[in-house]
Amino acid sequence: MHDVVHVKPVCPSPDGTTVRAVRRGMPSFGKGPVPVPPQSGVAPSLVAAAMGLCNAWGPYEQTGVTVGHVIVLAIAPVCLTVAWRWRMARWNVILVCFWLLASAFTEVMADDSVHDAILALSRPFSVLVSFCGAMWALQRTRSVVRAYGVTFIAGLILNVYIFLRSNPSVDSWKYGYGPVVSLAVVLLAFVLLGRQKRSAAVILVISMALVNLFQGFRSEFLIVCVAGAVTLLAGRRGPRSDWKRVVPVVVGLISLAVVVPNAYGYLASSGRLGIEQQYRWERQSRVDGGVLVGARPEIAASYVIVKESPIVGRGFTPEVSYRTRSEFLGKLQAGDVDFNERRENYYFGRGLYLHSVLFQLWTETGMAVIPGILLPVLFVLLALVAAVREGSRPYALLFAFLCSQLAWDLLFSPWPRLEGLYLGTAAAAAVLYLGSWSRSGPASAA
Repeated sequence: MHDVVHVKPVCPSPDGTTVRAVRRGMPSFGKGPVPVPPQSGVAPSLVAAAMGLCNAWGPYEQTGVTVGHVIVLAIAPVCLTVAWRWRMARWNVILVCFWLLASAFTEVMADDSVHDAILALSRPFSVLVSFCGAMWALQRTRSVVRAYGVTFIAGLILNVYIFLRSNPSVDSWKYGYGPVVSLAVVLLAFVLLGRQKRSAAVILVISMALVNLFQGFRSEFLIVCVAGAVTLLAGRRGPRSDWKRVVPVVVGLISLAVVVPNAYGYLASSGRLGIEQQYRWERQSRVDGGVLVGARPEIAASYVIVKESPIVGRGFTPEVSYRTRSEFLGKLQAGDVDFNERRENYYFGRGLYLHSVLFQLWTETGMAVIPGILLPVLFVLLALVAAVREGSRPYALLFAFLCSQLAWDLLFSPWPRLEGLYLGTAAAAAVLYLGSWSRSGPASAA
């Protein structure tokens, strides 16, 4: 039985011959513009390749701002003009700029050091510049998009390599290469699915999940599993675009949420994944709320920190009152967490460390950060829903992976050093796919 696989370019066709057929049921942010014929010649490919490859190095490593961002700034009027034609992109630019202004205001009011202010401002800045640069690159010809995609991955891998050489890590896979290599494998599987080489794509995704599992990178293992499950369930036969396609995906994800933790628990508790994972499972699975709360106990207590000042931010190194601090630590202890003085120093030793992008930035910058940080993730989620409804396995794989990765980072990870690149580029791909999806004709059933 043939699957319905409708693979479109990320953006509408360069010659502007897309079919105007807006579908019902899609959240309306406005229609995309009539496509502008892309530039000819090798210059756009060279610029796109430079943008991607120059992400390998930045003047200040900790900020995640790279030479690639500098190149985007050099052609900023062009990139911003291209992005501004899309209503969804305009909303994203406006809200991220609002986040940037809120960060600047908070840093001034908190009287933070120049170093802290640069780190705080670099976050929305990298998201904004990455978004505009990707909006330009992904609307060029296929050769430009390919050049940008290949060099983007190469630049990320080189960036991690250069950073780890000067900043060695106890786990270079988890804190360095793992997310980047997983993204590279997903993009390769995306290409293979577009060429109808499903078996090779499935083998790649399964292999990547197993590598993460045996490397002890449990969150990335789960993310790749989710992306793979969505992909297998997304290409089912049916009407050209139907919400019923979403039902088996939701059921499959619920089943995955039950099966994977139990299977992992069996393997980890038996010692088949190594002593370290056995110890972590035994310690974390005893916690009220399950292994997720055991692994990320601060997620159940971070609201205590936020509610002290939910609207106004407190700067890059926020001060927490003794009463709030005691309540936060009490919540951790009440959850039967393996608590000791070292853990207290982990959270409060150098300001505040909540191990959650959303709660950390909310505490630092205030409520103004929420629209700018959530809207890009929402775009990726909507793109995933659109891909599932259309029955496009390649895009379902890509956006399922990106949505899972960004959502996990948002809730359970500190701000990754290259998060601005991931978030801005993923949002641009999602905006262009949504615009293409809402404008073009539906896939024909096989």
